[in-house]
Amino acid sequence: MIFKRIIYALLYSRGDFFLSRNFRLQKVGDVKWLKNNFGFGETCNSIDELIIILVSKNPDKREISNYFDDVNNLREKIFVPITLGGGIRNSLDAKSCFENGADKILINKIAQSDLSECKKISQIFGKQALSIMVDYKKINQTNYTFLDAGEKKSISLSDYFEKIKKIEFGELILNSIDKDGTAAGFDYESISLIPKNFKNPILMMGGAGKPEHFTKVLSSKKISGAITANLFNFLGSGLMKARDYSLKKDIELNKFEGINI
Repeated sequence: MIFKRIIYALLYSRGDFFLSRNFRLQKVGDVKWLKNNFGFGETCNSIDELIIILVSKNPDKREISNYFDDVNNLREKIFVPITLGGGIRNSLDAKSCFENGADKILINKIAQSDLSECKKISQIFGKQALSIMVDYKKINQTNYTFLDAGEKKSISLSDYFEKIKKIEFGELILNSIDKDGTAAGFDYESISLIPKNFKNPILMMGGAGKPEHFTKVLSSKKISGAITANLFNFLGSGLMKARDYSLKKDIELNKFEGINI
């Protein structure tokens, strides 16, 4: 059986972690703050995977080094698979992520701008180690993809599905800019845009605010996992409650110790 997944994402920039709402960032604290205020580490006992995204624009070598230092600090208490991403432009960037504990890497812009480099990364590290995230928002009833942290409009989401068929990759993350940080629920309408012949697992991100949102999106046969980056709603006991609720609603998740059904 292939289980559905609940995944947590952390957004990192210049030594701190951030909340995001419609791609506008708000600083919340550094790695010590994350551990001290939320017992981060124990929290990860309720998730299937963790994603840590470097969201800075054009990070320099020093910031990338600090990012990896904090990733490795967090890894001391985390025993779930970790995906690292943000600013990956080539196979050397990917290699650095794997050397710092990544089980998978996450790309975004180069999935549209440099297909040859995507293919190279996939060939070197294996397609299952390559995840793709696409940021999108609705304009005049059409969903368009966006690059450069949501600032640059690109192709339609429908055209995007066609374009990435040329890449060998593991899974696709649909990240709704409109829903990001709203806690109003995932963009369920966009599920209908997924082509019938699209074979890669699809994860959804943007809008989780309560356990019912996970259950609703994971109920779709087209969706393999749900991602939240909502620090205040889901750290502490929030992730356990979300998992517990989904299990009670017969969502096919791995059953972890401490989850009551």
